[in-house]
Amino acid sequence: MSTVLDLFTKAAATVAPEQPPRQRRYDAASYNARFAHWYTQGTDADAANADPYTIRNRSRDLVRNNPWANKALQVLVANAVGFGIRCQIKAKTKTRRDRTQRLWEQWAETTACDADGMHDFYGLQGLAFRSLVESGEVLIRLRPRRPEDRLPVPIQIQIIEPDLISDHIADATGILPGNDFDRGIEFDPIGRRVAYHLFRKHPGDNHNATAGARQTTRVPASEILHLYRKDRPGQERGVSWFAPVITTLKDVDIYEQAYLRRQQLANLFAGFMISNDPNDFGEEMDELPDLQPGTMYFLRPGTQIEFTNPPPAGEDPAYRDSCLRRVAAGMGVTYEAMTGDLSSVNFSSARMGAQEMGRNIDGWLWTLFIPRFCNGVLRWFLDAVTLQTSMDTSDMVGEWTPPARIQVDPSREVESLASACRNGFLSIPEAIRRQGYDPEAVAQENADYLNVLDSLGLQVESDFRQTASNPAEAVPVTDPVES
Repeated sequence: MSTVLDLFTKAAATVAPEQPPRQRRYDAASYNARFAHWYTQGTDADAANADPYTIRNRSRDLVRNNPWANKALQVLVANAVGFGIRCQIKAKTKTRRDRTQRLWEQWAETTACDADGMHDFYGLQGLAFRSLVESGEVLIRLRPRRPEDRLPVPIQIQIIEPDLISDHIADATGILPGNDFDRGIEFDPIGRRVAYHLFRKHPGDNHNATAGARQTTRVPASEILHLYRKDRPGQERGVSWFAPVITTLKDVDIYEQAYLRRQQLANLFAGFMISNDPNDFGEEMDELPDLQPGTMYFLRPGTQIEFTNPPPAGEDPAYRDSCLRRVAAGMGVTYEAMTGDLSSVNFSSARMGAQEMGRNIDGWLWTLFIPRFCNGVLRWFLDAVTLQTSMDTSDMVGEWTPPARIQVDPSREVESLASACRNGFLSIPEAIRRQGYDPEAVAQENADYLNVLDSLGLQVESDFRQTASNPAEAVPVTDPVES
């Protein structure tokens, strides 16, 4: 005998037959009303960057004319390069190391390294990083020189904008058989870069509008450092770092211009006097002159004028600040550093923001700029030293020290470094490098100065050889240390 539940189940089955299980998927892949107009394409990295010229030119225009874009670029260059990323040559023997270090200083710390004769190596670092951010990529070209040029080593380097890369195969000359040509770069059959095809003159040079303006030259890849941020595997060319924020920066421009116009309209108040005496109207007027605030105008008898009601000159700083925070986030800098607005920060929040930006800077420096630009130039330099002096430089490497960032609270942060050194969590050389100095140079300078103090019989409180915090209780450094 069927139960009431069995009868109900059979009845329900006839009304609503069993449905197949619902397919599980990500909501982000759905095409509901929310995503109906979101069109995407599965292009590779370079196809997505199909029009780098427009992005690059708009970025440069914003840097020239938009103060927020200009400041964001300044913040990145100042924090990444500052007064220069210093190099200390390391080698197995002190004699070879010191000799190479002197040559490096004579070459890198003078304008002898610059093919244009304008910057030392640290100035070229800033120029290269600036182009890297603004244009998305930059080329560094090796320029071999002759002995009669009387340089410390017979090479120079030249910073080149990416505009000089010839993207069209019709302009390229000397492509080797079997090689591929893509976006101005020549690849061998297994995908290695073998050459760059460069215009002899900048294509945007207004003084270069001649028949030979598009002449190109084939430069071996061994003489080019191509610097760009590789955001996707297979990406062969760079895109401006301003790309995610270009529209927002332009919106801020439009908003500020509209606000200024609104202020002008709200300030536009003029008086009109209508008289029935024609003699009160001196000059013939076919149309109303441009209105000026605070001005009185005579009108022809019977002339009527109607005013629109100008809006109040209010301000909406929340919208602008929101846009600028988006720009700062997109550029990897803090809002406070980009705008100079410190009204809503305290020590903790300022330090956390600076640390986050510092991590961005460190990532770009140690995974992009130092290994590819600094070490690439150093490799050229060491090869030139070998050719010039016949000295073996195969074991030499460079130890790079970026400039120290400004500390939020030096009294706390220096003590934190000192505590880390005392407890063995951090080496003294690394602590010195974090301050932007070369540890060996600091040690040598300290030793020389302490010898001067000892020769004069002077004792100062800052003498770190003293083992007690109170100089009066300090143990002389010549006394044996008790176990």
